[in-house]
Amino acid sequence: MKNKSLAKAPALERGLMVMEALAEDPYEMGLQELVDALNIPMASLWRIMKVLEARGYVIFDRKRHTYRLGFRFMYMGSIVLGGSHFRSNARVYLRRLSEATGETSELDVRIRDQLVLMDQVTGPNAVYLYSHPGSAMPYFHATAPGKVYLAHMNAEKMRLVLARLGLARLTPKTIQSMEDLEKELERVRASGFAVDVEEMREGVARVAAPVFDGDGRVSACIALACPAFRIREEGREETYGAWVKRIAAEMSLGEGGRL
Repeated sequence: MKNKSLAKAPALERGLMVMEALAEDPYEMGLQELVDALNIPMASLWRIMKVLEARGYVIFDRKRHTYRLGFRFMYMGSIVLGGSHFRSNARVYLRRLSEATGETSELDVRIRDQLVLMDQVTGPNAVYLYSHPGSAMPYFHATAPGKVYLAHMNAEKMRLVLARLGLARLTPKTIQSMEDLEKELERVRASGFAVDVEEMREGVARVAAPVFDGDGRVSACIALACPAFRIREEGREETYGAWVKRIAAEMSLGEGGRL
């Protein structure tokens, strides 16, 4: 039998084109921008966007009149990663970190403008942290994994991300100025790990280090979460930072660094 062209579904193909366009910088586009970029008739595109919005695949910003990908992708991404070889490999490293420190260890992944907690191992000295796999952290400036990602972005991209997200004040200790944040990111780059102490949630501290893929990009963060009072003990921050860096570096060299 001779090869035949595959049957086509034009509406589905156009919907996928829309989602692929919104997955690229600048991550949000107006209806006319999408028409110009994709050469889809306005009436057809409007119907497609209504379906995608209703099902949670895109979000319409009514003030800016722009579309961006919705949280449905975050949910589906967590399912994919939840059953992936990457996550099963990561759990080995998380267990080692929890055994070494007694604290809760976490695997955090950036999905667009959100940090998603992909996996978690509770250590023997851990306290309840009000977070679980699938939880999202929308503010990069207020948590150690977010600072890791910001520290490894170029300056222009970092400012674009923060222009969208803002510097929300979550606790009295949340960083509130770009000047202070840039100083903090310099410390992250110099030390190789990031710390937040009660910046996102009172009573909670995190220490995080980057996991790199084969191209040297940050593919995930290994983090340690603990009560804030514990990290204030003399030498504890440096000890935890050294452990998180060590485990993240081992994961980067192993198969776990390939997301």
